[in-house]
Amino acid sequence: MKIFLDDFGIFLGRKHNRFVIKKKNEKREVLADDVEQIVCTCQGVSFSVSAVRLAVEHSIQIVFARYGGWPYAILMPMTVTGSVRARREQFIAYNDKRGFILAQNFVLGKLKNQANLLKLIAKNRKQTNPSLADRIYEAGRRIDQIVEQVKILDGKKVDDMRLTLMNLEAEGARVYWAALQYVLPAKLGFKGRVTRGATDPFNCMLNFGYQVALFPEVWKAVCYAGLDPYAGFLHADRPGKPSLVLDLMEEFRQQVVDRTLIALITKKIVKPDSVLAEEGEDRLLRKDVTEKILLNLQERLDTRVMFDGRRGLLKSFIYSQARKIVRFLLGESDYTPFILGW
Repeated sequence: MKIFLDDFGIFLGRKHNRFVIKKKNEKREVLADDVEQIVCTCQGVSFSVSAVRLAVEHSIQIVFARYGGWPYAILMPMTVTGSVRARREQFIAYNDKRGFILAQNFVLGKLKNQANLLKLIAKNRKQTNPSLADRIYEAGRRIDQIVEQVKILDGKKVDDMRLTLMNLEAEGARVYWAALQYVLPAKLGFKGRVTRGATDPFNCMLNFGYQVALFPEVWKAVCYAGLDPYAGFLHADRPGKPSLVLDLMEEFRQQVVDRTLIALITKKIVKPDSVLAEEGEDRLLRKDVTEKILLNLQERLDTRVMFDGRRGLLKSFIYSQARKIVRFLLGESDYTPFILGW
């Protein structure tokens, strides 16, 4: 489970092997063994040093994030797994064919998951709205055609092909988000993907899901595999930009976040007119909406799926993909992206 600290006056303390969460006259205790992550999105929260130490002792990640913004700090134990050799090979691979192969596979994973999610949506609507189902399925097929274009690309290093890869990824994204406009209710006002500065309900939900839920999970997987989170391949280098984390996220955005949030809206668990907070608040999303998003994303991460010949928790494949990058860099195996069927 996650401990979500999102309101002024919350205090996180410790009692033996349990976290104690206090707010005014309310108090609850949570066994440390049951906690995977602590997320703090409010400036008015306080911690005891003993609570932080308990988190570190149990390898529990503490994420500090802003509503509508990327996490600005992640606290993890100093001791992580992985070898120095893997990180050295990561830097070298940027200038040889391995860097291109990884970037190519990150794009393939994203595009194929986009196509498969659209096909799944079409399949679920085949009986109730066949014309819509056909339109959505055809969009998935168009992305499949882009996948084939990506597969035949070749390059000696990623710098030679990054622009081509990014252009094909962007072409697939245009098809994908345009198709989702037919699925989401018109009242939501979704006109396409907006990242920075988004103010419409669904983009705010997407940004929150990617940044506060998926990003820390991938960050942890990359660090625990012994890789440098800032030395990516598909995403270009920039000071402070965790490029490798963003690279690996591409394989999981659709199957973790997009699928979950589409279900929340289309099943009317979250209603379009009750997503955004009132004007004047320091958050974009209502508190109850963020709680539903985090709860449902956690359930999705804990869902068992079939990939790579085995069935396991979806979140376990985030960690196995990070380790697979290491094995590829060390020449021990090929790299194949995370892709779920439909």
